[in-house]
Amino acid sequence: MDLSQDHLRREARTSQIEHDEALPRLRELLSRVLERPNGLNAEQRQQAVLGMNRRSALRVGGITLLGGALLAACGSDSNNAAPATTAAGEATSAAPTTGAATTVAVPTTEAAASADVMILRTASSIEELAVAAYQLAIDSGLVTTMAIADAAKLFQAQHKEHSGLFQSLTTKAGGEPFKQANPAILAAIQPSIDALKDEMGVVALALELENVAAQTYQSNVAAFMDPALNAAIMSVGGVEARHAAALAGVLKQAQVPAAFQVTDKAVKAGTGV
Repeated sequence: MDLSQDHLRREARTSQIEHDEALPRLRELLSRVLERPNGLNAEQRQQAVLGMNRRSALRVGGITLLGGALLAACGSDSNNAAPATTAAGEATSAAPTTGAATTVAVPTTEAAASADVMILRTASSIEELAVAAYQLAIDSGLVTTMAIADAAKLFQAQHKEHSGLFQSLTTKAGGEPFKQANPAILAAIQPSIDALKDEMGVVALALELENVAAQTYQSNVAAFMDPALNAAIMSVGGVEARHAAALAGVLKQAQVPAAFQVTDKAVKAGTGV
C-alpha cells in the first residue's frame, strides 16, 4: 500500500496535541460557566472563548469552524443578531429590526436545559459509537499497517475522553447521560460493518463516522441555550475534523474537502437517544 506511515503518525500526534490543549481548558471554562448561577456576561464569554486554541481551530476545518464558534459562543446584544434555534434547528421567535414592537417568545429555563441535554446526549452517543467502531477495527484483524493500528487506538482513546466530557456536561445540565453507542446510527451503518473485507474498508468506515461527528457538532453551533456549550462542542469537533483529515489522507482523498464545513451528514439532536 502506498501510504506514508510517518505522515499518518504526524497527523495522529497533532490530533493528540490539539486534544490535550483543548480539553483541560474546556473543563475549566465550562465548570466556571455552568456552576456560576448568573453565568458570564457577553464580554466575559468572549474573552473566555477567545482564550481557546485559535491556532488549532484555524488549522483544522478552516476559518468557518472558529468563526462559527466565536459568533455562537460570544453572542451579540445588537438587533441584527441571528434568530436563536432549537435543538431541532427550528428558529424561535425574534424581534424584528424595524417596525412595531412585538412579543418575543423566550424558551423557559426548563425547556432550554432540555434542548441542551438532548444535544449533549446525542453527542455522547456518537462518541460511544466511535469507540465501539474503533474497537471493532482493532479486533477485526483487517488492520495490518502499524501506523493505522496505532492511529485507531489513539483516536479511540480520544473519543472515550470526548464521551466522558459530554456525559459530564449532560449531568451538569440536569440530564441523564447517554452511555451507549447510538443505536439508530449503528443500525444505519451495520451493512457497512458486515461488508468489511480489508483495511481500506475499515478506514473508510472510520472516516464516515468522524465526518458524522464533526458535522453534527458544527450543525449544533448556536443551537445551545447555554452559549458556553458552543465552545465545548466546537473544540471536540475540531479534533474529530483532524481525525477525518488523517483518515482521508490514507484513502488518498482531499484532506480539506471543502472550503466551508458542510453538515449534510449531521445527526439531528435526539436521534437514537
